[in-house]
Amino acid sequence: MARVLNDNNLIAALDIGTSKTCCVLAYPVNEDKAVVVGAGSHQNTGVKKSEIVDLAATVDSVRHAVANAESFINERIKTVVATACVGSLNSMIVQDKLDLGGTEVSQSDVNRLTANAQAKIPVTPDEVLHCIPIDYSLDSRHSIADPRGLSGNTLFLSMHVVTTPPYPVRDMNTAFEQSHLSCFKKVASPYAAGYACLTREEKKQGTAVIDLGAGSTGIGVFYEDQLVYAARIPFGGDILTKDIATLFKTSLDNAERVKTLHGSTLPSATYEQEEIPIPLIGEDENVSLIRVPRARIVAAIVPRIEELFEKIKVLLEQTGFFDICLNFVLTGGGAQLHGINEKAAAVLGRNVRTGHPVRLFDKQEIIPPHAHQSYMNCIGMLRYTTRVLLNTPTHQRDITAPAGNKFVRFFRWFLDNS
Repeated sequence: MARVLNDNNLIAALDIGTSKTCCVLAYPVNEDKAVVVGAGSHQNTGVKKSEIVDLAATVDSVRHAVANAESFINERIKTVVATACVGSLNSMIVQDKLDLGGTEVSQSDVNRLTANAQAKIPVTPDEVLHCIPIDYSLDSRHSIADPRGLSGNTLFLSMHVVTTPPYPVRDMNTAFEQSHLSCFKKVASPYAAGYACLTREEKKQGTAVIDLGAGSTGIGVFYEDQLVYAARIPFGGDILTKDIATLFKTSLDNAERVKTLHGSTLPSATYEQEEIPIPLIGEDENVSLIRVPRARIVAAIVPRIEELFEKIKVLLEQTGFFDICLNFVLTGGGAQLHGINEKAAAVLGRNVRTGHPVRLFDKQEIIPPHAHQSYMNCIGMLRYTTRVLLNTPTHQRDITAPAGNKFVRFFRWFLDNS
């Protein structure tokens, strides 16, 4: 079985995004600590809507990001843990039970129940990213963290399964091969973001992390310290950029700059008098400028942001998870838009804050504070690796289910966990 750590004992976290690829290197210390020793990023033009559309550009971006991170330590890395560069995520809850006949629960019982639950995952071409045991029950006792050693008649398991269509994952594998890297685990980006920025209390009481990317938005709901729902919608910050470019007849680069420097979701009377210079597309940018009130830029942004959070609210209501989301935490580049927390709170009717790394061990500030949002998924994958991949006991382990029939699934699971 492949090792998650590199030969030099490093964790390498890689996030292939729509606008850039980021890589972070860290030494694991314990389940809650990994010390950052390298970080790098590089522009990526090969991904749209969180899926690879230009393989060569993506490979080039990955190689440069990894090389930039390696330059801090003058060592090579071969194995990465990566966010899944996919346009959609699907969630399902799989349940199963095991008759015990009044005996104590053993590790073998847990293994058998987990394998049986995995065998109930529908056989489709989709790739399984995560199989997360989210709840054990023993007879009438619920929310048992560790059932081993307890006695009862029937052991129940609820497992959260996250899947994604197969072809984007295969494209990722090709990109890794051409970058001379192997990928130990692909992680849904909202899962990684949650590990980066949510406190234990937030994950326990019910919180949704919203990962506002350039090409799409990831949604992850945490409850009782586990990821219980994950989704991705094709709505990202590039929609705002395109709206501004179209409305004011400017280039996408200029529109992105206008959005970043002058965008807001909070109207203000002073914005009517504040004029923003915007270069016209195809003209001499130093000569052909238009000046528009900042209020017009805000007016173009507000409806889109309201539309985004309405979509998120409706999706969570339809899936039955909205009521357990007492808090919302925004991450990603889009979380830096002025006033977005207030607008999100108004639409969602919940507490909303901007996510910041809660356990980042980077005393040298290899990742500058202003870049934390860009590196949030990588930061989260460091903690995911130390907590889940390296230190989680088998009864709580996130298992990647293999494709194939039930026998193949069981046998592969047994090999991976023996």
